[in-house]
Amino acid sequence: MTGSLAGLVAANVLFIVVGAELLPLLRIARTRAQMRARLALSYIVGLAAVGVLAAHLALVHVPVGFVELVVLVVVLAWPAWRRWRALPSGPRVPVRFGIVGTICFVAALTLLGHAARAFEVRPLVEWDGWAIWGMKARALYDFGGVQHTVFTSAPYGPLQHPLWLPAVESVGFRAMGAYDGTLIHLQLALLAIGFAAALWALLAERVPAALAGVTVLAIVAADSVLRQLAGNLADIPLAFLVALGAVALAAWVRDGDATLLPLAALFLGAATLTKPEGMLFAAAAIVAALVAGGGARLRGTLFSALAVALILLPWRIYVAANGLKNPEYDLGDALRPSYLADRSDRFRPALAGVWHQVWSSGWGLLVPFALVALAAALLAGRARVAAFAVVWGVLSFFGIVLIFWISVVPVELTLKWAAYRTVASLVLGAAALAPLLAGEAWLSAGDEAQAAFAARLRRLRASRPSPRTQ
Repeated sequence: MTGSLAGLVAANVLFIVVGAELLPLLRIARTRAQMRARLALSYIVGLAAVGVLAAHLALVHVPVGFVELVVLVVVLAWPAWRRWRALPSGPRVPVRFGIVGTICFVAALTLLGHAARAFEVRPLVEWDGWAIWGMKARALYDFGGVQHTVFTSAPYGPLQHPLWLPAVESVGFRAMGAYDGTLIHLQLALLAIGFAAALWALLAERVPAALAGVTVLAIVAADSVLRQLAGNLADIPLAFLVALGAVALAAWVRDGDATLLPLAALFLGAATLTKPEGMLFAAAAIVAALVAGGGARLRGTLFSALAVALILLPWRIYVAANGLKNPEYDLGDALRPSYLADRSDRFRPALAGVWHQVWSSGWGLLVPFALVALAAALLAGRARVAAFAVVWGVLSFFGIVLIFWISVVPVELTLKWAAYRTVASLVLGAAALAPLLAGEAWLSAGDEAQAAFAARLRRLRASRPSPRTQ
């Protein structure tokens, strides 16, 4: 069957409207100036929120389609309008623009626009793309929820994978009026565009425009990003959500801007509903915020952690109630020293395999860029963001290694099948954090230059003879 392109586009327009309504309601924007500066977040906020809602409602067999999206927009309209009317004007939010940054950002959007045209006609041919994610999305579209054995019977593929991506795609199918495994690729391309716009919006408030633009372009231009995304796999959507959540939480640690906490909770919560590894990356980000933020950021970080846990909770209840097990590994085994010792021969291959994939040429220069930015922040003495990046990166890396260590699948096979995809969240998250790190060094250099200039000016004034002595 062929779906309606107009229906899919209309649904995505409604995602933008929902996101714009949530900006004031979730207190992501607390002034009208901030609202204008953060409108670029609307699409990804709306998509993440609708995906979470649709995934939760699927557990109780309530489908979400175009009509339900319209109802959601109408329900949110009045409280969002009232909240917006109550917002103060507020000071101007310093969103930075520059020639280099703007050129890079426009280039990134142009690249994604060409990708969208290719995605629109690309058939769904990858095994995991249709056998796992595509099948669950179609089952949600056909049956309206998880009552079918697709979600509880092992022959239908991994049961432990949560429902955020299938739920988003099922909303698209209902808006299109048919299951269309080809046209739904456009939804993935639009997700990439939304990610680029959101990352730009988050970074442009805090770092030079050139850093923000170069980062967005470098991420979307990396070969592995669009190539993996085109296969209808959940790893790149997960990486987008993790990267945005990590940036929001790191910026909160740096600036203490409480408007970033709902963003961090929403994106990291959606990540936990995208793949099981989402819990690893979200937990690593929260631990990193606790370590780097200290007591000054404790309350807000715990608030975000609680919100992420509440977003994940319905899925975990469903998993427990239906006795769903991960056939590849059990995280409880990671706490058993005897189990780890018995499988110690897997540690070195897992470590080497994950390390190799992190440095794969498919990611371009994203990893070196992140490491250079981290070194610059450390040399500048900017400890908070650097500590966040180090703790999150180390925990995420060794968490991935641990998963391959405790897996029951032969290590050579699981590394070959999954390592190149699993590291996506680590690589993209590190690259997205890099501008904050480099920006810290930039600010430090600027402060030192200003201090040196002021000292020189004072010396010049002191060396001039006063009029009375002449």
